[in-house]
Amino acid sequence: MRWRAVLKDLKDDKGIICPQHSNESIVIPIEYLPKGCRVGDVLQFNISFDPFSTIMMIKESGSKDT
Repeated sequence: MRWRAVLKDLKDDKGIICPQHSNESIVIPIEYLPKGCRVGDVLQFNISFDPFSTIMMIKESGSKDT
């Protein structure tokens, strides 16, 4: 899944982004934003599901409970 968002504001150590075609705002830690981005820049996000990592995390968390 690919989507775009506009960087609306930078406050302290967080960025406020607004997804394209949405009135929602998302707060994101500044270390996850591209270096040098500025308010008004359009950011592109690529998100995917990683089933293998999900299974590994479930197995790891289950072994810690025993």
